[in-house]
Amino acid sequence: MPSAETPGNGSLRVAANHENSMATAEGKTRYRIDTDNTGAGIAIMILTTATFAASDSTVKLIGTAVPLLALLWVRYLFQMIVMGVWQVRRRAFGLFRSGSVKLQIVRAVLLLSNSACTFAGLRHLPLPVSTSLAMLAPLISTLLAALVLKDEVPRSKWAMVVLGFIGMLLVVRPGGSQFSWTVIFPIGAATTFACFQVVSSHLTRVDDAITTNFLTALVATILLCVLVWMDQAETLPAVAQVRIGSWLLVVFMATMATLGHGLMLQALKRAPLSVLTPFAYGQLAFAALFSWLLFGQVPDLWMAIGMCVIAASGIGTVLLHGRKTAPAVSTEV
Repeated sequence: MPSAETPGNGSLRVAANHENSMATAEGKTRYRIDTDNTGAGIAIMILTTATFAASDSTVKLIGTAVPLLALLWVRYLFQMIVMGVWQVRRRAFGLFRSGSVKLQIVRAVLLLSNSACTFAGLRHLPLPVSTSLAMLAPLISTLLAALVLKDEVPRSKWAMVVLGFIGMLLVVRPGGSQFSWTVIFPIGAATTFACFQVVSSHLTRVDDAITTNFLTALVATILLCVLVWMDQAETLPAVAQVRIGSWLLVVFMATMATLGHGLMLQALKRAPLSVLTPFAYGQLAFAALFSWLLFGQVPDLWMAIGMCVIAASGIGTVLLHGRKTAPAVSTEV
């Protein structure tokens, strides 16, 4: 979801973020969701979760063979190129024009932080654990709304927060033999993603979705270039030792992440968020499947129950929010 990224990237790479990130600047073409294509939207959504899970699985498969900074740099450089070409093909040449440059920079920093936490978590934790904890983002959004924005949060949403916390405890089991402090990475990914959602919701009012994703990748790439330059004494020698097979996996990871973002946009054109959200949590199932196929790791009973509880709480949170506000989706893709 995380990848979160969602994720960016991811990633939680769930529908809430991508709906928030879809909008047009003033004067762009608006469209209505075609409810006749709801089935197609659901199918695309399931495919989206598979691509995000494949991206996360590839990150774990790469492990420490590629330095983290290099991994992030390739991921965002790839997205920047793809989104830039997409904009040119749409004859939308205002790639560098934004209604809020400051928010675009903040959004990029948050998503980059989310990706860094996600990638770090995947290096240390089983894939299902990292994915399920990253999907706590909707619950953290509720906490931020209550504690930071001072919004009035109904009891039903607080119940979902408590339910999600119980699910988290079932997954990580503090004090158990398999508990590790590295769970802070996916929780950090969920937290930065929740903040990322807030910023994205503001940007929907002023910028086009593809432009926003391009600028996010551009800013992230520039920041990573600076970080690589600052750490070149350690990063560049490590990069020189990376084998071609690992680089091919990095390109595959970046392709899956970028493809997932594009598929999400297409899914939201065909079905409303309230319909797609339950299927977004199918990423947990794909994470468990890929974890078994690639790493021989299978969630035990309590972990599986915890994953289901987290999914139920996240779905409940989004659906409860959808009852209160159902924003129009608009874009030009």
